[in-house]
Amino acid sequence: MSGIANIRTIARREVTVRVRTRSYRLGTALLAIGVIAMAMLPVIITKIGGVSSSKVAVVAPEATVAARAQATITTLLNPTSSGSGATPSAPDFVISIATDLATAREDVVEGRLSGVLGIEREADGSLAFTFYSNDAASGRTSSLLRQGANAIAIADRLDRLAIPAADQATLFQPATYAVAWPDPARTDPVKDGAAAVGQDLLGFAMTILIFMIIVMYGNWVAMSVAEEKSSRVMEVVLNAATPFQLLAGKVFGVGSAALIQYGVVVVAGVGALVAMPIVGAKVLGSSAAAMSLPEGLTPGLLLLFGIYGILGFLLYATLYAAAGSLVSRQEDVQSAVMPMTLISMVGYIVGVYATTGLLDARSTWMAVLVQIPFLSPFMMLGRVAGGLAQPWEVALSLVLLAAAIGGAIWVAARIYAVGVLLYGQRPGYRAVWKLLREGM
Repeated sequence: MSGIANIRTIARREVTVRVRTRSYRLGTALLAIGVIAMAMLPVIITKIGGVSSSKVAVVAPEATVAARAQATITTLLNPTSSGSGATPSAPDFVISIATDLATAREDVVEGRLSGVLGIEREADGSLAFTFYSNDAASGRTSSLLRQGANAIAIADRLDRLAIPAADQATLFQPATYAVAWPDPARTDPVKDGAAAVGQDLLGFAMTILIFMIIVMYGNWVAMSVAEEKSSRVMEVVLNAATPFQLLAGKVFGVGSAALIQYGVVVVAGVGALVAMPIVGAKVLGSSAAAMSLPEGLTPGLLLLFGIYGILGFLLYATLYAAAGSLVSRQEDVQSAVMPMTLISMVGYIVGVYATTGLLDARSTWMAVLVQIPFLSPFMMLGRVAGGLAQPWEVALSLVLLAAAIGGAIWVAARIYAVGVLLYGQRPGYRAVWKLLREGM
């Protein structure tokens, strides 16, 4: 019972000392504000970008062609402007008809227009299109206008062939088209591009947060050990507690302070995401109709985020504490913890590359890597958010992660027991290996 009491006392001291510091409180407030701002980015960007509509002019040889071009391009450049309900939002593009091409091009140069689509009739009667703009030739607006030009040209050819308007409507009726999974066993619906991007961003954000939890708070543990060791407080504390109790108290204490800080950040972020549609409706009106929670953000995923965050921290923090016990000065902490930092960096980079599509997350070697305990906290959440992880994969990775924590505690305790009493030059790898073999 005294052992548990010692661990609790050491942990309470770590929490109290850290929570009372100005840097901790300021850091918590800044992190919470930053997460809220990131959650509200869609509202902020829409508000800033939606203040005014871009203006595009159409110059055509005939009034009927100009009217058709205006209607077709308006539909293409403002796909969400038609349809729904109450108060229509301001369109992204306002399409007007101009009579003089030279004047319209001058308006583009002066910034009064975003672009002008010039239409001319060639010798054989067909239409030719030229888009005058300062934007990139391969940009979204130019690509959509190319589609519109094709539609306008085909409709004009049908007019010249005396095809009735009713028959033209049937010619342009969209074909039946569907997208399906290549695996016949998969029955879940295929997600659209927006949903897939939302899931990728969700996995990317969670990977970053896990990396920050492990590296930032792991360094806290190592710095705390080195600080007490350099001030010789460690020798006094060891008279009342065993090295293992001191190790456990520091890990749990710093972990509790980290949990409080990240709890505030997560609650602020989730609250902002939940409030985003409401805030968007107040600020943007009907422009916020499409804003909703990110696709894939579920209570189960948030629970897994908490579990992997805590277990990943425990795995690395015990090793960070052992590394911190091997140095006598805080200036040497970064070099001592470099191996853990490099391993976590590998997991972070692979996890980010997999969620962003730079690495094939469905490959066999990725499925193997995600089961490695030192990598799984960074990689599994992205697979879960993307719908790639099976329940048994998640369960197996958690079992392996828990087993690795047990092994890390055994290794760290043996190093820590002797390391906290070593002063002078930091021992090399042979000396560390000797500590592992001989122990306390």
